[in-house]
Amino acid sequence: DLAPDLPQEVIADLFQSLSVEEREQLRAAMSYPEDSVGAIMDFDMVTVREDVTLEVVLRYLRRFDELPDHTDQLFVVDRDEHLKGVLPLNVLLVNEVDMEVGALMQTDYIELEPDDFAEEAAKAFERYDLVSAPVVAPDHKLIGRVTVNTVVDFIREEAESEQLAMVGLREEEDIFASVWDSVKNRWSWLAINLVTAFVASRVIGAFE
Repeated sequence: DLAPDLPQEVIADLFQSLSVEEREQLRAAMSYPEDSVGAIMDFDMVTVREDVTLEVVLRYLRRFDELPDHTDQLFVVDRDEHLKGVLPLNVLLVNEVDMEVGALMQTDYIELEPDDFAEEAAKAFERYDLVSAPVVAPDHKLIGRVTVNTVVDFIREEAESEQLAMVGLREEEDIFASVWDSVKNRWSWLAINLVTAFVASRVIGAFE
């Protein structure tokens, strides 16, 4: 969330403080446009295999201190991390523990690709009342997920950007922006304000 707005020297220091896996995740997220699914996807998710029983899955989940936020389903993958289906938590909890994941997983689900527009993903979340959705690469390898809280944040940011544009501001203008950048972003709006101020003063002068 913060990386696109930070100076390059700060990003360089940040990379040095991360583990190898976290570096690759951050690099992957930053490689996608800000308005794409890849830029808002989350890498924190739970995956299981289809040839294990629900008892094994439950034991595996108990090893977590806490599940990732907005975990409403587990993602079923093969040994090469290709997505095979999803296992909703309610299905996991109400079935016999000796049942295999492959017999209960759902293969009819909404999936996203990292190059999809985030706005289209937001529409899918609204249309299908989604809590989370998997993000897959072109080879159908699971690379992340999108959660409803991220989608809500994206919608709110889009609305804020529209409001800023209405008053002559831009999202790119932040606490790190130079005065010159601020002038370039605002000059047209300030010019309009200046012209209307002159018109108002002439009208007031005419009735003085």
